[in-house]
Amino acid sequence: MKKLLLLPILLMFLACGQQNSTEEKKDPIEQSTETSSEEKELSILTDDQFGESFQNKEIKKAEDMLKIYQDLSLGDTLQVQFQSQVQSVCAKKGCWMKLDIPEDMNVHVTFKDYGFFVPKDSKGHEMVVEGRAFIEETDVETLKHYAEDAGESEEDIAAITSPEMNYRFIAEGAKAVK
Repeated sequence: MKKLLLLPILLMFLACGQQNSTEEKKDPIEQSTETSSEEKELSILTDDQFGESFQNKEIKKAEDMLKIYQDLSLGDTLQVQFQSQVQSVCAKKGCWMKLDIPEDMNVHVTFKDYGFFVPKDSKGHEMVVEGRAFIEETDVETLKHYAEDAGESEEDIAAITSPEMNYRFIAEGAKAVK
């Protein structure tokens, strides 16, 4: 009798397993909007578009962006596209990245409304981002949070004692350049 009860349960588990394996494969970008924030990370090898799609228009080089940032005042914003190499990425989720610009500077890029993330292994890749460029004074607590996310040592985090003026960028979309 017990065997007869176990048979329908076993069949139900098998049927559920088959249903999952026959589901249609979804586009990774479309799928990323349906998943939790922990699952939003996409692989740079499977898709090169993150966030909102955009057409490449007047993409600024890193050298041009440095000049633009030097001309901005606190409170100014500029809608722009630019391309640069990824210097570092949030090691926890890929929820921010730093893009290189000349003179050993970088631009701290976050993503509009935390609506998307980039792969944690993006360091060294070229990216084009579209969004708003601005200058911001970043407080000590936030700087320590970023250092922690980047995997910095406790000593490096403790050494952060004063706010910094930073080149910032809120990206609406990003593309990996292959």
